[in-house]
Amino acid sequence: GGDLQVLQFNTEDMKKVEKMAKKYGILYSVLPDCNRKDGLSEVIFHTEAVPRVNMMIQKLKFGKIATFDDYLKNGDEKSLGKLMDFLKKQQGNEKSHTIEGDKVNSAIDGLIEKVGMFAMEKKAISVDQVKENFSINGEQAESVIRQLETIGVLGSKNEDGTHTVMMDKDAFINRVRGYQDLAERMRAVAASKNANLSDVTISKKLIIEENDHAVKTRVPGTWGEEAKYVWLRKENIMEIHGGKTMLTFLDSTKDYKLYDEQNRVVTTQKGTELYTHYDKVESSVRERYEKVQKQQKKTAQKKTVTTKKAR
Repeated sequence: GGDLQVLQFNTEDMKKVEKMAKKYGILYSVLPDCNRKDGLSEVIFHTEAVPRVNMMIQKLKFGKIATFDDYLKNGDEKSLGKLMDFLKKQQGNEKSHTIEGDKVNSAIDGLIEKVGMFAMEKKAISVDQVKENFSINGEQAESVIRQLETIGVLGSKNEDGTHTVMMDKDAFINRVRGYQDLAERMRAVAASKNANLSDVTISKKLIIEENDHAVKTRVPGTWGEEAKYVWLRKENIMEIHGGKTMLTFLDSTKDYKLYDEQNRVVTTQKGTELYTHYDKVESSVRERYEKVQKQQKKTAQKKTVTTKKAR
């Protein structure tokens, strides 16, 4: 799964952020300032880039990651219209450092919960009420209403133009969370097909040599006389798992030099080919993670059922 994340930092540091984001290949877009009083600025980026953004924060020694919903909550209702207009203008712009058209849908997803909660209080809601209370245009308001209809929160339009709320608050929250999770997973898959950079984790046990600027690591899956090594720049590495593992990334379009034990170049490999050595490791990690997640989810559901029975 995945969604949109927000990097928040002091407005005065914008140039530094732009420079570092370009270096790490992070696609982003500067968001409208929804709260000018806090002295902060925000850029939006896809969850897939979180490891690289964390690396950037570590190198710059400032900034923090927030969710897109946190960004929306930090602004006033009038700022939502400005944000939606901004995202609309991004559609069709394929240049680097912009967000693709389907990110507009994500922004609308962020409004669904707010509009839904508003409707809960009113017991019914109309497109005109959404426009007036959330400062968005008719097309955007209709889109939100339509999505709330689709997931069963609202009924069909009544004669007076309103839509009746069809579920209680708890049911609504569960339904909208499930919808958002599905939408986020779909966007994550779509975005991953266009990514040039792939995050990889490397055990420190694979380090053979290092200097002030780079570390030499054995390529997973190569041993003995056939062992191959790659040098990775330290500035692109972040330590995780208590210092036992390195987090870095490979560029699928780059030609990487592979060395023997005596530091002689023996061959070159495209980033896409080199990544396959790490992908086998990553796949097993992902599989274990998914099993743990499923088990935790089952346990949480059992607890919820038990609690309801107790009540």
